[in-house]
Parts: sequence; structure tokens; C-alpha cells
Amino acid sequence: MTNQQDSSSYHANCMWVNETGVLILGDAACGKTSLTLAMIVAGRATLVADDQVIIKRMPKFLSARPPAALQGMMQINGVGIVDFDHIEPVPLHLIIELVPSTEVPAIPEKSEREIEGLKLPLLKLAAHETATADKLWLVTELFQRGKLFNS
Repeated sequence: MTNQQDSSSYHANCMWVNETGVLILGDAACGKTSLTLAMIVAGRATLVADDQVIIKRMPKFLSARPPAALQGMMQINGVGIVDFDHIEPVPLHLIIELVPSTEVPAIPEKSEREIEGLKLPLLKLAAHETATADKLWLVTELFQRGKLFNS
């Protein structure tokens, strides 16, 4: 994370899924771009940013966008740099952290992460797992209905 005036840059991906701004965090090579690509190809998401996300604190929410030099571009291993339709800026609503499958709880407790002084819901999903894209779609459905983390 590097500060640039009133915004910060994060090594992450961001997409617009089901009217929800989703920030994807995780270690290098954990599958952030692969998950983003799977969601876009399935018609379930629009790219906001790949690899670097600029997050700016607004009065009541966080806004996400790509750095100007990376707008609409994704670096896809084995393919190269590809242009995609993108949307920016978007409000952030939810954080997904990609982790090894052994770190994903069967029934997660409510969790949050603070960014720029605001807390967002945080959910851990398995990196490099085929069903992760489907789970992300379901999570955004639950979030939109106010049922995320409800039993």
C-alpha cells in the first residue's frame, strides 16, 4: 500500500459483481486475476482493476478505480496483456481474501477489514478452486439481500 495524497494503492483486483464493488485480496499468484477472468468470461462481472487498485475515502464510502496507466487491462499469464471493458470508479462493498483451502472456515463468523478508516465485510474463499467464482456470485447475492453471515 502506498499513499498518494488522499488515496492508497493496493496490490489487489477489483470488479463490479451483481451491483456490488468487490475487492479481491491475496498473496501474489494466489489467483486474483484468474478469479476475475472467470467472473468476466461467465458474464457475471465487469473489470474495475487488475493487480493495482486505487482506493479513495469518500465521506461515507470507499471508491475504487485502476491506476490511469492500467485502465481496462488485465495481465493474463500465458496470454499477455488483454484489453477488457471496464467500469470506474465503483463504490466498494465487500472484500474477498483468497487463501489456501485449509484456511476457509466451513461456517464463517462475521468478519470485517478496515480500509482508509471504514470497515467492510470480509470473507475468505479458497484460492485456485473451481467453485470459487460460483461462491463469489452467491456471496454478492447474499450481500445484496442483507443475508451475508446470517444463519
